[in-house]
Amino acid sequence: MAILGIFTYSAGRSPIDDYDDPDGAPPPQKGCASIVLTLLAAFIGIVLIFKIYPRPAAPPNNYPPPYRGAPTTWRQEMLSRRNALTITPHPTTPRDDRVPLRYWVGTSLPPGLLTTRAREANARTFTPSPTPASPARAATILVDDFRPQPYPGEVVYHLNRLDGERRAANDGSILTWGRGVVTTTIAAGVSWGGGWMSLNHPLHEALPLDFSAILSPQILPAYQSRITGLTAVVVGGTPGKRFRLELKERGDLRWSNEVTLTGGRQIVSFDLPALQEINELLWVLDDIAPGDYVVLESLSFTATTPITDTATAAFVWSYGMLLNNWDPTTGLVRDKAKDASGEFDAIQDTGALAAATAQAAQLGVISRADAVQIVNRISHALLLDLPRYHGLWPHFVNVSAEGEIVISPGVEWSSVDTAIAALALLDAQSGLGLDTKGTEQMLRAIDWDDLLTPNGISHGYAYSGDRFPYSWDVFGSESWLVDLAYASATGEVAPMSYPVPPTANGSGFIDEMAWLFAPPPAVDVWGADWAAYRPDAADAQISYYPAHDSASCFSQLGLFGLSAGEIPAPSPTFQGSVYQAFGVGGRFAAANDGTTSTEAAVVMPHYAALIASLRSDESIAMWAWLIEQGYFTPLTNVESLSFPSDSPCNVAAPVWNQLKGSWNLALQTLGWGRYLAQREGQTPILWQAAEENAFLRSGYRLLAISRE
Repeated sequence: MAILGIFTYSAGRSPIDDYDDPDGAPPPQKGCASIVLTLLAAFIGIVLIFKIYPRPAAPPNNYPPPYRGAPTTWRQEMLSRRNALTITPHPTTPRDDRVPLRYWVGTSLPPGLLTTRAREANARTFTPSPTPASPARAATILVDDFRPQPYPGEVVYHLNRLDGERRAANDGSILTWGRGVVTTTIAAGVSWGGGWMSLNHPLHEALPLDFSAILSPQILPAYQSRITGLTAVVVGGTPGKRFRLELKERGDLRWSNEVTLTGGRQIVSFDLPALQEINELLWVLDDIAPGDYVVLESLSFTATTPITDTATAAFVWSYGMLLNNWDPTTGLVRDKAKDASGEFDAIQDTGALAAATAQAAQLGVISRADAVQIVNRISHALLLDLPRYHGLWPHFVNVSAEGEIVISPGVEWSSVDTAIAALALLDAQSGLGLDTKGTEQMLRAIDWDDLLTPNGISHGYAYSGDRFPYSWDVFGSESWLVDLAYASATGEVAPMSYPVPPTANGSGFIDEMAWLFAPPPAVDVWGADWAAYRPDAADAQISYYPAHDSASCFSQLGLFGLSAGEIPAPSPTFQGSVYQAFGVGGRFAAANDGTTSTEAAVVMPHYAALIASLRSDESIAMWAWLIEQGYFTPLTNVESLSFPSDSPCNVAAPVWNQLKGSWNLALQTLGWGRYLAQREGQTPILWQAAEENAFLRSGYRLLAISRE
């Protein structure tokens, strides 16, 4: 401060003058008073040099509109872009609890803090010098534990934990899928037998993993992971027989090794050399007689990762799995990793990938050049290749062998999925400095007059072409995004029958989805108080199981999240109940936590990612548990999880669905990406369009009147 005072006196202007007064007052005139204040500042600074400071807290009422008077948790989440100084730990600091320390202009910086200086808009961000990089840590990636999870109507479950396919290696191999084991028995007439599985999407696509960099190639080396080992747990077999593991790429052998079976339990573990593209894993019995067998309990890889920070791992690995579901040839994203590209591609997921890619570029996970290439390819697919009906895109599409994109049979022309995809694309284009005119024109060309009803914007059109009679007329972020698209395109505000809380059923993603793509308003045009609602909704989710079942494993472990997705064990239910909108209860539905619909309570981890910016401690603790227990890894996702009744709360107890569904992958990617940007003192890149893009800004300001 002493140096600041001397600079003020000599130059006649303080760095503080660069900041606008939030109340619009003119800057003070300098003169004798300025000299006196300067000397006083110098004196105070000299005194403070010898004092050890506690971490200062932000003044409770010193936030500019619209944050003044908001709840503490809300104020802490939002950085002032006009008069805040931010000190943020360097991204390489290996700590999960790194939270930006906010200092107001005029306060002292902590002594001894090494900083480099950067600018962002009207705020100044100071980033400490990097700490030494931590050594790579090991991770176990479960390939298969052979737990049966068939879908309704199926006898055999054909997927491993990577969402790859699995099957017998030849006609003489008989695979018996037990509960947590698979038995391979050899029939007469063959000299070898075993099992065969893909490691990345369906077998017939033959898409490999690069074992030296297992995430998508656009992800930079500093965030990549490498496979270094392979382990099989054998629980029985014919003694003396040769058991071999093989890794292949499109049928060509790249590595193999073998052991002799003892007849009992064996942990067969091999270090792997440096390998690159691999798409098949086989287990083989050689030199056999009819009836020889082997029983496997699990197959897993050992991998190394340089990422030690939970939130960074959550973002990078989620983004890597989402990007791996993208087909650069078509520009579209498959709905699930287990789907082949083109057989059921999701439009909202495709737009969300563009948004997540802009986030990855902002956070330095991929290069800007790669981000631009991905977003431009997605833009071409959405704006030029997709069919439209009354201006809307289909929810899902198929791609023919000739490359023609058509609506999937029985699927709707969806207003909300169109809004999500288009706004996400526009955000990405704006954040990367790309042309947004085509996306804006597409939104203007929607037949809004036909979609508008007295209650709100219609959900869209059935496959047959008939307009749906129901509308987006209930409080929630789905309605908000559709109305943002409408307001931006037409300059008008749509009606809404139920514009204030609660949401329809209390499903978590409905609370937060819109605020991935736009800044949350304090209060909106319909009178909904989002500043109060969001932290209250997060607290209701976090406290749900402690309040309803304090002895449950979820309560003991701090796991939470009632949102929409596939249930942990699909087989006991019927087809229409595999995907459910779990929730804490709302305007039209009671709470659904899975205890009545699936016979066990459920959590959906993507919800914790959505509220990471609101409740970082709880969200990081939950995802740290998922990573530490080996459920979430660079190649495995957790769609949903439950503990059977009366089961112990240990790592082996949960029933979990490993689905790499692109929509929930997108939600958790975008949630963690927003949190990481805010943690580092940055304005989330997807929020910038609400201020910088004239088309979106006009609609946003109609709805978020409190930000005017």
